[in-house]
Amino acid sequence: MRANHAKHRLLGSIREIVFGLEDSLVSTLGTITGIAAGTQSTYIVLLSGLVLIAVEATSMSAGSYLSSKSAAEAEREIAKEEGKDAVIETTPLRAAIVMGIFYFLGGFVPLAPYFFLPVAAAVWPSVAATVVILFLVGVWSAKVTKRSVWKGGVEMVVVSIGAAILGYLIGRIAHQQFGVQAV
Repeated sequence: MRANHAKHRLLGSIREIVFGLEDSLVSTLGTITGIAAGTQSTYIVLLSGLVLIAVEATSMSAGSYLSSKSAAEAEREIAKEEGKDAVIETTPLRAAIVMGIFYFLGGFVPLAPYFFLPVAAAVWPSVAATVVILFLVGVWSAKVTKRSVWKGGVEMVVVSIGAAILGYLIGRIAHQQFGVQAV
């Protein structure tokens, strides 16, 4: 019974887990790759990455809390109008905590290489690690929802990586057009 309850809770949080990880991986990778391309400064990349992860994890948690609370209230109102009892699966606080934790964890995947390598050497390990984790998140999500794991993994990478490419291109253009230099 306990294993079934844990699986039910996991399925109830899959939206926050996948959304938190995917958004964090892509947002952080896109931002720091663009900043790395534009500044070539390890300090600026790390500072930007840490600020981004902290602010976005907090913001995403707040958004998850507020949207889950609104959805639960809407479900209660609909059930009340239909004369039924509402069954609310995810509590807003749990949704916020799950979102925040997975956003925070995901952000460190693309940022980690910059702690150990110079900017020029860290870009590709950052991209590679992010692509691998995105693929694994897609595989896991597909497995849990009983879809093709390969299709789920590839879909997650393809749909997600565009934002990271955009960040890199903006950083390169800014560097070329405006001569942005590291301080």
